[in-house]
Amino acid sequence: CVQPITLFAATNVRIHPLQNLPKMWNQIVAAAICATISPSVAQNAPASFDCATRHLALEYAQKIQPFRGKSDFEEIAKVLNMPGGAPGGPTQCFNTTYNGPDREFVPKFPVSTEGPAYFTDATHGNDGTGTGSITAPYKTIEKALEAARAGAAKNPSRSIVLRAGVYYAADTLQLTPTDSGLTIMNYNGEAVWLSGAKVLTTKWTSGAADHPSGSKNIWKADLSGQNVQSITGLRINQNRAVRARYPNGCTTDAPLPSGYVCQGNMTNGNVVDPNDGFGSDLLTSWVFPTAPGMNQSNWREVNPASPFRGTGLSFQTFQLGVGGTCGNDPMHGGVGFDPPAGYWCGNGCDGGAPKPPGCISRWPRGLYYNRSVLPNSPYKDPTTAVVQVWHPGHWASWMFEVVPANDKGATNGSQLMFGKGGFQGARGAYGSSGNPPSSRKMADSFFVENVFEELDANNEFFYDEKTSTLYYYSSNGAPTGVVEATHLQTFVSIVGTQETPVRSVRLLGLGFRDTALSYLDNHSMPSGGDWGLGRIAAVFVKGAVDTVLDSCTMMRLDGNAMTINGYARGTVVQNSKFYEIGDNIIAQLGETEGAGDDAWGMGPDGTKGNQPVGTRILNNFAYRCGLFEKQSSFYFQAKSRKNVIQGNIFFHGPRAGMNFNDGFGGGSLVSQNLMFSTVMESGDHGPFNSWDRQVWEWLDDMGNVTVIKEYDEITGNFFIGNYYGQEAIDNDDGSAYYNTHHNFFAYAGTGMKNDFNGHDNHHHDNVYGFIGRGMGVCGALEGHADKFYNNRVIQLSSGAYASYDCKCAATNSCPEMHDNKIYTPDGTMANVCGTPLPQRQHEGIDIGTAVYKTPATADIMLWAREVLAMPAV
Repeated sequence: CVQPITLFAATNVRIHPLQNLPKMWNQIVAAAICATISPSVAQNAPASFDCATRHLALEYAQKIQPFRGKSDFEEIAKVLNMPGGAPGGPTQCFNTTYNGPDREFVPKFPVSTEGPAYFTDATHGNDGTGTGSITAPYKTIEKALEAARAGAAKNPSRSIVLRAGVYYAADTLQLTPTDSGLTIMNYNGEAVWLSGAKVLTTKWTSGAADHPSGSKNIWKADLSGQNVQSITGLRINQNRAVRARYPNGCTTDAPLPSGYVCQGNMTNGNVVDPNDGFGSDLLTSWVFPTAPGMNQSNWREVNPASPFRGTGLSFQTFQLGVGGTCGNDPMHGGVGFDPPAGYWCGNGCDGGAPKPPGCISRWPRGLYYNRSVLPNSPYKDPTTAVVQVWHPGHWASWMFEVVPANDKGATNGSQLMFGKGGFQGARGAYGSSGNPPSSRKMADSFFVENVFEELDANNEFFYDEKTSTLYYYSSNGAPTGVVEATHLQTFVSIVGTQETPVRSVRLLGLGFRDTALSYLDNHSMPSGGDWGLGRIAAVFVKGAVDTVLDSCTMMRLDGNAMTINGYARGTVVQNSKFYEIGDNIIAQLGETEGAGDDAWGMGPDGTKGNQPVGTRILNNFAYRCGLFEKQSSFYFQAKSRKNVIQGNIFFHGPRAGMNFNDGFGGGSLVSQNLMFSTVMESGDHGPFNSWDRQVWEWLDDMGNVTVIKEYDEITGNFFIGNYYGQEAIDNDDGSAYYNTHHNFFAYAGTGMKNDFNGHDNHHHDNVYGFIGRGMGVCGALEGHADKFYNNRVIQLSSGAYASYDCKCAATNSCPEMHDNKIYTPDGTMANVCGTPLPQRQHEGIDIGTAVYKTPATADIMLWAREVLAMPAV
């Protein structure tokens, strides 16, 4: 299932032809993609189509979220007007504008009369004399919660009502089953902010004498006595400062060895803004890990014969590795997953990778350097450093702490050795951990941060924990105004158990901002997909029923916004706004049993129901996630089922907008969402991505044990596959049982992708605008073939519209294809499986499919409006 492939070459944001990469990498990637990437094309989509598509996207946003304000729609228009390449060519339209009402969305909720309300006012309240009334409010949420708990026995329906102001949280609000029925809300639309930062008292003096450069642009403040243990995030007048790093931004537009182009430049002497990208094209050589073997130290496997799933050609049994690479001991090569277990740490791993043991995850164990790589080295204390690194194929970015020593040696004047880290992506250095060291394909570009010697650009900071001294670089004099340090990772923790859950907690109309970094904390390998997942979040839910987050705003969070974990039923996240988020915006992760205590939540048995079920993600507005962890998305789910993701708007993200990391349960609905400008810094993804490598058993709606998921439905969506969008819908390794219909997909390399023995995926009644080809799928078992019918496919070239296993007739497993309308520049199409279309139809294949010349843009927009249920104009 392998054919020669060429990646698209786009403008501004580029992927260079695959033959430019090392020969071994070319072979590995070709084997992995399995006939799913379209051939490169010589032309762009028409400018008229590009403009019409972007204008229609703004119109669709107003259709699905009419309550949004002017500033939100203007943000959409601004990003739609950004330059950037796409499989359909570079952006050709820069005149998308919002001309609607001049209003903003102000969420207002009535205060419930069913139970007592405890008013709180951060500015005018008093915890000593206040009574919690509207005229004598408390000052802190903690005091109001204490009062609400005292009254819980009389009436569980209680409200904490917050007046306008900033509430600096001293600690996480730990809500338990005794807090069931509690509402925390804003009052009458007032702007309420919960801050995870701490206001610092700063008296700035020159720090020039402390720094090797002697720069007069370095300022320092003594924070002694303010109980500041560490500072991972700094805000100057609510603007993000950046930990001292090298390099300070991209230095060239030349492609990296991966083929990608660096994103994120310095501006006006300022260090790169994390909103703009990774900001480094710095390269080096890497300290290689121990070559993987079929046995590891401090390691065991979980490979039960049951459950067994026989619907596909592969991915039929459960497999897991515990310890070893996933373990916590850097002296044995462990990187620190929690729990120390995962699919890619076992010898049964498969899918887009070398056979075991080559597929077992490995990460760089350090980097080699000299002053040509790090000009300000060697560092006085390199163990303060964090090294951020791109996966060699830009599938994830990794963060590593620098340690004095690990299993490969000691940190010294020529090498920095890594301890914890790399778990921000599950795959490790794909295909490279089994390669000989001469390939050098362990990682792509990198930067170092949190190093005092690298304090040399405007808006950089460094905190010396030993002396409690904060340093800040500014060529415009010492900072003025409010200085805040992030210290809290979680605002609200809603935690019960499956037996005794927290019920009916509501968070209404609140603002959350300025949480601390969590990219080196508490990550797991959630299932059989490629992603690692951090579970820490601003709002953490586990063991809860009917939790509601409505009309809230989360901004400038350095970690995840919200995670829903373990047993959860009926969670609702709606009408909320998320932006400038360091990691994922909303992530769900279930737990399964049967792998032992040291691999809790990771076994093959999901029949106890300890997973999120029936979550509703509705009408949310989100942009700019993954500022620090690039393998992140607006919505992520693993071991979760029967969810509804509907009416959401997401754009400007580094990876897929939505990711289903496995096929547990199924039965989810993805409907009426708008996504564009995704996959902006990474590759081998589309706006939507899925995997299904791991096998579990669970109970269906009738209470029967099953391993076969229900169909997930993807319908009524508008996705633009610009930047590095490889597919409209990327149903990756093993993905099965997706019903994708009545969508408008603009750009991307392939409309329907289904590789590495995925099956039972259906695409019908979709409109694909200026893509490389309609479908690319692999072989299947009899009775489990894919379907592609009643679609309109506007191709960029006259190449074949489909690619699949051309020997499938021998096993009665050919995809069902019929009644598709294919449009090409000259009205002709290359042969599919070497056979002209008339002959295929004479043989009973592809009946009703026809080829036409590229239609007028107005016709394509009419078809798009039909599938999106938008009025014709």
